[in-house]
Amino acid sequence: MIKTPGRKPQSPVPSSSRKNQLSSDAKIIITLIKKQPQTKEEICKETKIGIRTFYRIISLLEEQKIVKCEDHTYALWYFNPLEKQIEDAFSRLLIGNEIVHFSHLVNEIGRPWNEIEAVTLKVAKKLGLTRSDDYGQIIFVKM
Repeated sequence: MIKTPGRKPQSPVPSSSRKNQLSSDAKIIITLIKKQPQTKEEICKETKIGIRTFYRIISLLEEQKIVKCEDHTYALWYFNPLEKQIEDAFSRLLIGNEIVHFSHLVNEIGRPWNEIEAVTLKVAKKLGLTRSDDYGQIIFVKM
């Protein structure tokens, strides 16, 4: 039998190593669950997928409204940039402090309290901070 150059025919049953691998779309989604938002370079490096594969998959994920792109970064559909801003502000304000006053948070974010209150309470709960009132002023205490 003479062998011809080219690809080997695929076996009908995937090899055991192939069965245990995640698809490229799953890798992208898992990477974004871990950290949002991310650039295409960060996603490709983390997932170890090529740029051509990235563009092919990301367009499908955007079409299905699973991933959204803003300012050349990618995030999952539920990502709220305000939530990330508040989380970052808390981490900066908590350095060396046990208490964060709501007015410091408002100054750090640059938006009025009534616009950030609901998201702030959600983030505070996620970070394990307790809301308290100090003489009518809202503070967040690290537990």
